[in-house]
Amino acid sequence: MSQCLVSVFMMVCVSYYIVTERKGLGMMQRRHGPNKVSFKGVLQPIADGVKLFTKEVIVPVATFKTMFFLGPFICFFCAYSLWVLFPNNNSVVEFELGLLFFLCISSFSVYGVFLVGWICDSRYAFLGAMRAVAQTISYEVFLSTLLFCPLILVGSFDLLELRQFSFVTFLIGQEVIILWLIAVLAETHRAPFDFVEGESELVSGYSVEYGGTGFALLALAEYSNMMFMSMVTTCLYFGWLIPLSWWGDFIFAFILVFFAYFLVWVRGTLPRYRYDLLMKVCWEVFLPLSLCFFVFFMVL
Repeated sequence: MSQCLVSVFMMVCVSYYIVTERKGLGMMQRRHGPNKVSFKGVLQPIADGVKLFTKEVIVPVATFKTMFFLGPFICFFCAYSLWVLFPNNNSVVEFELGLLFFLCISSFSVYGVFLVGWICDSRYAFLGAMRAVAQTISYEVFLSTLLFCPLILVGSFDLLELRQFSFVTFLIGQEVIILWLIAVLAETHRAPFDFVEGESELVSGYSVEYGGTGFALLALAEYSNMMFMSMVTTCLYFGWLIPLSWWGDFIFAFILVFFAYFLVWVRGTLPRYRYDLLMKVCWEVFLPLSLCFFVFFMVL
């Protein structure tokens, strides 16, 4: 029951995270963000949700209606099923192999992205989906290798146990945190690696034919993945700072929000990279480097 409440609570947090990104980008670009709905745009997520979920559903003529909505549902289901791994002290269910479950679900969500782009019968959507699938599969290998580096030192796949490792383990694990942040940006399709939604090239990518409910599900899934990756980063590299107590949860939430806002900060700071260079640097630089770190951690 507690894990279901976490998923519902994170759905509300994700809606406010979207507004936080819009206001944050507004501050970085010296303009106003959303500020018209209620006081300073506090109720903007509610207004956006009501608008999206009450819009008319338009399905392309050359597609199958059930399959058209199956793709966004797969993305949404995979994104929020990951929150059963939330490291809560009062959790009823405990996943001893939680991070392996995370890798399986994140790999399965690729099928939802592929289905979204393929079923629309649109060249721009299909090209965006193919970019997303190639980028996700490539950086999934890189991210998995980096994930196993600190796990070798901890000796567990449980996120709750990751909050209990020592400071020495933390110092050794910091060697891969920069590569990990690059992998997180590429895996969640965020700037400067947001080639899936290259507006000047693909007209918003694989979600171009979706509006209303379908677009809302895809947006909630994308930002939920960003929040979840921020949570995994907090557990992996800053778990030693967080005591297992009620006030330790506030420290945990603060670091999680910091990393979530870091993804927004990067989007407002760095220009977009080039897609062929992104794939080249993954297979020729990042993956061999991560394998070297993996062997190094195995020796330790």
